[in-house]
Amino acid sequence: MLNFYRLPQDYLKFTGKDRLDLINRLSTNQVIPLDKFSCVKTVLTSDKGRIIDLLKLYNLGDIVFASCSFNNAKNVLAHLDKYTIMDDFITADLSSSHNTILIFGDKAVEFITKVTRIDTTGLDENKFKVTGAYDAIISLNDSDFGGLEFIYSASDKDFWESKFFSDEIVNEFGLNEISDTKFDVKRIELGIPAFGKEMSELTNPLECGLNKYVSFTKGCYIGQEVIARLDAYDKISKHMVGLKIDSDTLPDTSEQFRITTDGKECGFVTSTGHSDRYGSIALGFIKTIFLDNNRTYKIKFSEGALESSIAGMPFTT
Repeated sequence: MLNFYRLPQDYLKFTGKDRLDLINRLSTNQVIPLDKFSCVKTVLTSDKGRIIDLLKLYNLGDIVFASCSFNNAKNVLAHLDKYTIMDDFITADLSSSHNTILIFGDKAVEFITKVTRIDTTGLDENKFKVTGAYDAIISLNDSDFGGLEFIYSASDKDFWESKFFSDEIVNEFGLNEISDTKFDVKRIELGIPAFGKEMSELTNPLECGLNKYVSFTKGCYIGQEVIARLDAYDKISKHMVGLKIDSDTLPDTSEQFRITTDGKECGFVTSTGHSDRYGSIALGFIKTIFLDNNRTYKIKFSEGALESSIAGMPFTT
């Protein structure tokens, strides 16, 4: 069975001769050089090292196309504008103009080849391909979901969906659309941080396990001193963890749940869900000094508390 998910994202366009240089000075990863048809993920951080967003940059030559978290383009642009002074750097919000479909499963490459006639076998995670007609971007999804991301213009939706979901393709690959709820549960199972939940103004990239998008050898960037100090002195104050909850039901997730152990508050919950395999599960953050796989933790909310324990990420039985 081949799964697909309509991945909600915002999109941006950067032009001007300083388009890569500025982002390199404002984010965690090494953005320069970024060759044409190369892509990279990098975290925009505040001066306190907190997360503004995780961007994926696609170098199309004279244009850098980027994806960011859904409904966060304006915040990203405001942050970039704050630090654009004398730079030749022009931005555009393309949020409503594109769509992304995430294809994952054993036959994802075969599926994309059949639909687009572009072979993505052996595609590097730092490279992408562009379709010849009705330009669309194909790149690897580097999270534990795996598979391929397919970004296309909203104006070409009818064209691409007629190809993706033709009777021939559906009969051959048995496409299965994943709902938002099921996708989020799987994300929690895999320990993948989400913007607005794990990734927020309360957390930094190292706390969220985003180390692979942080260069510790590049020059200065906004928030670099804070992040470098945390790494050098092993001073990360809290860590994202997976939690197994001893309850068949979960309280209202509009409430922020606090985590306690031995009567002391030690963290907070950011995402919850009910997994067919693991029961009630969550992602959250626990202060480093309280991390212990043998401890029992309580998730406290207004009407009571639930017992939980730390689970490895990805979750295991």
